[in-house]
Amino acid sequence: MNKEKLINKINQAFKSVQLEEGIGLWEAQGHDDRLTAKECRELRKKDEKEDWSKIQIIDLYKYSSSLSFFDAKGMRFHTPMFLLLALNVFELEEKELNKKGSIQSCLEPDIEFHLLSGLAYLKSDNEIMKNYSEEQFSLFTAPQIECIVEFLKYRMKEMEEHYSNKYAKELGTNPDAVIYDKDYIQLKHGVDYWTKKYKL
Repeated sequence: MNKEKLINKINQAFKSVQLEEGIGLWEAQGHDDRLTAKECRELRKKDEKEDWSKIQIIDLYKYSSSLSFFDAKGMRFHTPMFLLLALNVFELEEKELNKKGSIQSCLEPDIEFHLLSGLAYLKSDNEIMKNYSEEQFSLFTAPQIECIVEFLKYRMKEMEEHYSNKYAKELGTNPDAVIYDKDYIQLKHGVDYWTKKYKL
């Protein structure tokens, strides 16, 4: 699936998703900062709850750690924006924010890490983290899970192209060497994990 089709698929699959009573971006940051329940409720007032496409890009950067503190509804609501961000849909806006110095000190959001984190607990004895990882994605529909699979496949394709571009050829890199790249292997495991888990 090419990038344009993937972007359209994400927009369609998550089109009507709302936050409902789920944990939002600001509230999740409050949990990360170990704030009180009352303080988290106050932060929740700032959260977008109805239209995930209205979430500010700068907030995705400032509160990127919120990914680790979403509940199932929070993860379902915010995932499309993080996926689109990872696909450089907001590249021009990000460049402008960088010019202003607004996000230079922020950690870049890493949705890919969270989509692959479940792999770490497959053979783990840490039942709490295993259950939490599964719970975060428990409300996703089949089309939404397909977006995750296609996103990971797209990442694999990007790596394949990197190993076969003209610069790699000039360095004498064998395009087939990509299959030994640990990140590529992890992505492949991720595709298999999500495909088998949800029987796509």
